[in-house]
Amino acid sequence: MDTSRGTQMKGQERVAQALAVGLFLLSVYLLTYSGQFHSSDGQAMFAVTESIVRRGDYDINQLLWMGQQQGTYGLDGELYCRKGIATSLLALPLAWLGLVVPFWGMVQTTLLFNAFVTAFTGALVYLYVNRLGYSASTSLVLSLVFGLATLAWPYAKYFFSDPLASLGLFAAAYFLLRYRDSGKASDTFWAGASLGLAVATRFANAITLPLFGLLLLAYVWERNRGQEATRDTSPLLSPLSSLLSPLALTALLLGGYNYVRYGDILQTGYLPQEKFSTPWLEGISGLLVSPGRGLFLYAPILLASLLALPTFARRHRLEAALALLVSVSHVLLYGRWFFWHAGYAWGPRFLVPIVPFAVILMAPLVEKLAGKGWLAFAALCLVSVAVQILGLSVDFTLFQEGLLSRFSDLRMFDPRTYFELRFSPLLGQWALLRLENLDFAWVRMMGSPPRLQLDWPVLISNVALVIATTLGLRRVFLRRRKWGVLVVMSLLAFGVTAFSLSRYKDDQHKDYRELLSYLEAHSQPGQAIIFNIPEDTPILQNHYKGHLPVYGLIETSAPVTPATAGLLDKLAAQHPGLWLIPSPQLSENGLDQHLKERGYQADDEGFGELRLVLYAFPRKPLTYHMVGAVFDETIVLEGYALDESVWAGDVLHLDLYWQASIPVAEDYQVFVHLLGEDGQRWAQKDGPPLLGARPTSSWHPGERLTDRRGLLLPADMPPGSYHLRVGLYRLRDGSRLLTAGGADGLDLGPFSVPSGGQPSG
Repeated sequence: MDTSRGTQMKGQERVAQALAVGLFLLSVYLLTYSGQFHSSDGQAMFAVTESIVRRGDYDINQLLWMGQQQGTYGLDGELYCRKGIATSLLALPLAWLGLVVPFWGMVQTTLLFNAFVTAFTGALVYLYVNRLGYSASTSLVLSLVFGLATLAWPYAKYFFSDPLASLGLFAAAYFLLRYRDSGKASDTFWAGASLGLAVATRFANAITLPLFGLLLLAYVWERNRGQEATRDTSPLLSPLSSLLSPLALTALLLGGYNYVRYGDILQTGYLPQEKFSTPWLEGISGLLVSPGRGLFLYAPILLASLLALPTFARRHRLEAALALLVSVSHVLLYGRWFFWHAGYAWGPRFLVPIVPFAVILMAPLVEKLAGKGWLAFAALCLVSVAVQILGLSVDFTLFQEGLLSRFSDLRMFDPRTYFELRFSPLLGQWALLRLENLDFAWVRMMGSPPRLQLDWPVLISNVALVIATTLGLRRVFLRRRKWGVLVVMSLLAFGVTAFSLSRYKDDQHKDYRELLSYLEAHSQPGQAIIFNIPEDTPILQNHYKGHLPVYGLIETSAPVTPATAGLLDKLAAQHPGLWLIPSPQLSENGLDQHLKERGYQADDEGFGELRLVLYAFPRKPLTYHMVGAVFDETIVLEGYALDESVWAGDVLHLDLYWQASIPVAEDYQVFVHLLGEDGQRWAQKDGPPLLGARPTSSWHPGERLTDRRGLLLPADMPPGSYHLRVGLYRLRDGSRLLTAGGADGLDLGPFSVPSGGQPSG
C-alpha cells in the first residue's frame, strides 16, 4: 500500500468513481426491486410519510387495524408510529413524486428509498477505503462486496430503517476520517449530522455516540501532538462543538416529536413488554452463527473480515477500534433485545448497520491477494452473492409462514426456527424458487384474462441499464470523460425508473382505480375515508391521489364493538362526510350499519366487488317545515327538515317525517328529485324509506318514522335557488301515489346554492 499523497487520487476523480459505483449498484437494486411491503415495520414508517405528504400530519390512523403492533396511542387518541422518524422524513420527496405524478404509485415510488440509500452507502465504502490509502481497485472491490455480497443487497429492496441507520453511522465515520486529514470543522459538523440521522432513524444508535466522540478526541490529539503543550483548548473546542451542534438539534427535534405525541420528551412509544430480556448467550449466538439468523452464514464473505482484522488493526488502529466497537455494541445490544431475531426477516436484520464497518476490515487482505488467494476470495464472494440472491428472490414471509403450516407444533417466532438447521431458510427457501413466488416487480399479473407473467419491457430495460452502468463504470475508472459518462448513467437510471414505475402502476386493480378516481372527483375538504379491507391497504395508498385522512378499521360483522362505535361517533363529529369502503367479504357490515343509523347516506356506488358509500353529517341544525300531506289516503308526510344553503359539490341533508294512518299492505319506494327554478333535474335519490331498514309494509298506524336522506350535489351546479320534489311510487310499475289534491309529488324548499367557491377546511 502506497500511503504518499502523491499517489492518491485527486478529490474530483475519487468522487466521480464513487458516484459511478453508486449508480451501478443502484441499477442492480432497480432490477431486483419489488415495490411491495415485506413487514408491518415498513407499513408503519410509510404511513407516517403518507400522512405528512397528504395532509401535513404524522399519525398512522391508516393502520388502526394493526392496533399497537407498530404504533402507540398518543394523548389525543391518535395512533402514532414508534419507529424513528428519519426514514419517514427522508422518504418524503419520493412519496410526493408518487402523489403528484399521475402515472406513478405512491407506495411503489417510495419503496425505491432504500435502493438509493444502499447505493449511496456503497459509494461511501469506496471513498472510505480509498481515503485510508488503498488503491482504486481495492476500493472498488470492497464497495461491490458490500453492495452485492452482503445483507445490504436484499435490504435495499425492503422498507426497513436498518439501511438508513447503516448510512448514518458509516457516513459519520467517513466524515471523521476526512477531518483527520483536513482538520476542517465542517467535516465534524457533517459527522455530527450523520450521527443525528442515525439516532433519528433508530433511537438505540445513541449508544454509539461516545465511540465517535472518543474517535474525534483521538484524531484531535494526533493532529496536535507534535505541537508544544499549551492551555489553549481551541483545537478541541471547534471540532467538538461542530460535532455536537447537529446532535443537540436532533435531540431537540426528537424530544419535541415525543412531547407532541405522548406529552413526554423521553417517551418514544415503545411498550413496557418490549425490553432487553433475552439471555445474552442465546441472542449473541443467534445473531452470529445460528442457521436462522447467523451473520456469518447469511454473509459468508465477512469471514474474510475476521482474517484481515489483525493486519487492519495494525495499520489503522483508530479506525479498527471504531469498527470493532460499533459492531460489538450492536451485537451486545440486540443480543439482549427480547425480539433479537427481528421477527420475519432475512438474516440478522439488526446487524445490517455494522456491515460496512465489517467490509472495510478486508482492505489489507484484498490489496495483497494474488493467485490462489484471489480464487479463494472470489469463490467466497460467489457463495455470499448466491445467498443474497436466494434471499431477495423470494419474500422471506412465504418461507416462515410455510413453516407454521407444515409443522403444527411450531408457534410464531419459535426459537427452534432459528437454531435448528432443518428450519433454516438457507436450505428450505430453494424449494420456493418458482415463477409464482419471485419477489420482483417485473413478475406480475398481466393480460386479459390476467395471469402471472414476466413484464418483458421492464425486465429488458432494467437489464440494459445494468449493462450500461457496468460499461459506464469501466469508462469512469479508465478516466474517459468521467463526468459526461456519469450524466448519461444518471439520465438512463432516471428514464428506466420512470418507465418501470409507470408500468408497475398499471396493475390489475381496475376496480380500485375506478373507485378512487370517483372519490377524488367527488370528495370535499374536511371529509375522511374509512377503509375496511386491511389486506388491501397498500393498494389504496398506492393509487389514491387525494388528501383526505384515512382510517383503517377491521370489523367482521354487525354490530361494531363499543370502541369502534366511539371512534365512528368521534369521526362523525369531526368530519362533515365519511366515505366508507366496506369489506366485500361481509354481507352485513357493522361500520355501514352504524353510520347508516346516525348519518345521511348521500352516495352509494359499486365498482366490481367494491362499494363506496358517503355518509354526511350536518354541521348545523336543519330547518323544520310542517307539511301534513297524505299520499293515497294511507301515508302521511308530516313534515321535513332541510339545509337552507348548500355549496355545489356538497351534500344536501333532508329529514322526511313519515306516518302511516292505516296499515300499509305494499312496500313503496321514495323518490327525491333536485330541481332548479326552470324545472331542470340536477340530482335524484330513489330507494326504500330508511334505506330499507323499515319497508312501508312494516309501518304501524300512528308510528312516526324519520327518513334521513342525503343528496350529493353536482360540483358544476350554478348558484341560485333550488327545490326538491318528493313522493312515493310502486316498484312494480313505477306508478306514483297521489296526494289528496291529485299531485304525484310535493315540492319542498326552497334552498340556495351560494356563489363562489366552497371554503376549504
